[in-house]
Amino acid sequence: MKIPAIVLMLAALLAPGAFAGPADDIADALVSAGTKAITAETLPDDFARLARFVRHDANGMVLYTDGGSTDGYVRHAQAHFDLTPLARKGVDKIPLFAVTFELAEQPDFTFEALAAALERQLGTPSLSSNHGASTFRTWLLKQPPGRTFTVARGQASDNAESVIIVELIQNR
Repeated sequence: MKIPAIVLMLAALLAPGAFAGPADDIADALVSAGTKAITAETLPDDFARLARFVRHDANGMVLYTDGGSTDGYVRHAQAHFDLTPLARKGVDKIPLFAVTFELAEQPDFTFEALAAALERQLGTPSLSSNHGASTFRTWLLKQPPGRTFTVARGQASDNAESVIIVELIQNR
């Protein structure tokens, strides 16, 4: 018996997991951008799905300020990229780059949902805590080496709303 193509397409669409929620979409964007090679020039485009970064050059650093959200869950975003050569004394203690997002926690987008979506893609967190003000998950990535993803529950920078902080850091 031959099953019509439309029936197969509907079955695939209605299968569990066929409709990704906002946490899965944000996790996909973060992991896609955060696990590839990133340079000072590519950083704004790498994270363009989540935020519009405005570049500012200053004393060997490139600072990226929030030029506007491209996703309804991103409240604020910022990043910096260190352009100084490795030979400078003390530079090894400064991360090569850091990208930070403040995401609005909402009924359909929670810390737990984002942490679970990231865990499905990155595996078990390397570090985690569920204690009140110290609720976070951190993944120490093997590739690229020296890179960490952290997702934490926090309070908004401009009010007391609950937010999700996501930070991607590349150590030297």
